[in-house]
Amino acid sequence: MKLKDIAQIYSGQIISRVEAKEEIGDEVVEERKVLVPKAIMDGRINYSDLGLVKLKKVTDENRITKEGDIVLKLSSPHDAVYIQEEDEDLMVPSFCTIIRGVDTSKADPRFITAYLNTEYAREILKSRVSGSVTSMIKLKDVRDLEIPDVPLEKQRIIGEAYTLSRQKQGILTKLLENEQAIMNTMVLSIIKEVR
Repeated sequence: MKLKDIAQIYSGQIISRVEAKEEIGDEVVEERKVLVPKAIMDGRINYSDLGLVKLKKVTDENRITKEGDIVLKLSSPHDAVYIQEEDEDLMVPSFCTIIRGVDTSKADPRFITAYLNTEYAREILKSRVSGSVTSMIKLKDVRDLEIPDVPLEKQRIIGEAYTLSRQKQGILTKLLENEQAIMNTMVLSIIKEVR
C-alpha cells in the first residue's frame, strides 16, 4: 500500500509568508513554537532546538502538530517523529511534511514512523531527491512511498517497541548530559581550589 492510500499528507508552512515583521508595522497576532528540521533527530524532538516565530496571521490548523501525526523532514537525513500529546501545537515548516489521520485499520502510525527511520526507507527517499542546492524530496514522493505489507498486530508490536526505545534513548541522553555537567562542575571547582 502507498502512504497516500492510508493517510493525508500536508505540506509545512512557508514561514516567511506568515511571519510578522514588526519593523515594517506588521501586527503580531500570535507567537508559536516551530518544529524546525534540526529539532527532529533519531525519531525524537529536541525541545531546545525548537524555533519561535511571531505571526501576522493565525496558523492554518493543517500545519500544526496533533497527537498521532508523523512529521517527516524533506531534507536529508529524512528523520521522522511520531507526535505525542506533549508534542502538539507546534508549527511545521515547509522543510517538513505532516502525515495525518493514518487509517489505523490498515496501518499503525508508530510502525510507519519506525519504518521511515530505517536506512532502507531513507535510501528509497534519498533516491528520489531532486538535484538542487538543497536536496529535498517532493510531497509526491512521500505520498507514493510504499509501506510494507506487515500484519497489523505485528505493526502495533513493532510500533510500541519503537516508541519505548525512543523514550529510553531520550532518558539515556539526559543522563549523559547530566553526568557531563557534573564532571564539568567537579573539574572547575578543583581548578578554583588550586588557584
